Amino acid sequence: MMGTAVELGRRHGDARFYDAARARRGHQRGLPKSRWSPAADAAQEKVPSPPAPPGVSGNLERFVAAVTPSVPAQYPSKRASRGWRTSGVDGDQDRPYFVLRDVWEAYSEWSAYGAGVPLMLDGCDGVVQYYVPYLSAIQLYGDPAVLRTPTSTRHMMTDSDGDSHDSSSDASSDCGHGRLKHLTQEGFSSDDGESGDPHDRLLFQYLEFDSPFCREPLTDKVSSLSARFPGLKSLKSCDLSLRSWISVAWYPIYRIPTGPTLKDLDACFLTFHRLSTRSGDHVGAIQYPWGGDSTPNISLPVFGMASYKFSKSVWSSNDGDWQLASGLLQAAADWLRDSRASHPDYQFFVSRGAYNR
Repeated sequence: MMGTAVELGRRHGDARFYDAARARRGHQRGLPKSRWSPAADAAQEKVPSPPAPPGVSGNLERFVAAVTPSVPAQYPSKRASRGWRTSGVDGDQDRPYFVLRDVWEAYSEWSAYGAGVPLMLDGCDGVVQYYVPYLSAIQLYGDPAVLRTPTSTRHMMTDSDGDSHDSSSDASSDCGHGRLKHLTQEGFSSDDGESGDPHDRLLFQYLEFDSPFCREPLTDKVSSLSARFPGLKSLKSCDLSLRSWISVAWYPIYRIPTGPTLKDLDACFLTFHRLSTRSGDHVGAIQYPWGGDSTPNISLPVFGMASYKFSKSVWSSNDGDWQLASGLLQAAADWLRDSRASHPDYQFFVSRGAYNR
């Protein structure tokens, strides 16, 4: 044994079927009154619909664009952040990166109010479906040396009872907890399926097992997990290997305006995003806003996706959306196979069939 692997949580909640009304009630209970009230519901009816992103036509394309986070780009040198570019080794050193805390910040408003996706129904715009993100799975790989700072080492401890408890979660008996694993001071044991590369070790892993209505929104969950593993906020994308990724579950909570076709919009999605910027090929587009003092942003594109209760008539009414759905589903399957990762939500989604007419 080289060290100790910590795995927290117990598996419950096999009833993973999604109930939109129940999920919405659970989300409302988890919000402070200032964020949600009957008056807020009425006010939301008057909120103008967000425009569809430029160049995006199909509903699935609109969803993917709406749930793609964008985070502030950081640079090793100020010269690179001002638009200077070098080549060769120096260019690699000037490659932009992001800090994980900024990723979670990008999800904070969506976690509180939902991400608005402008959809076209019956050939007409004006319908906005809102989705709340939940942490479904995450794996962080890298060199354990990045964690060996006085602060991070001091906080890397094991839990004696092996169970986590979230005070904001529903207390019903069918609500379990996810499984958490992180690197202790001694490291993982040799039987954890690690690669032989000492610079590419599993630093952190969380897999969600709860049914949807028992979960905390993403930023709340990350906040509780980071208390056990501070690196979840402090690590940089340039410190993570290309095997690092996150999967986000998106569940619908409400629609503006309401209407008789709510059932057609109860699809749920899993999106997959890479968390490493070591290779430029795996980094999203860098956006340079106008203005000398503006900070460039890095997008974290959706590279894989799975769905549940997916209605072809709503989400893939054109060939482009159908090809996008098929390609993203295959990419998710390939990634999990190559990563040898067990993803409970993904297994549930695909076991129920990918698409409905």
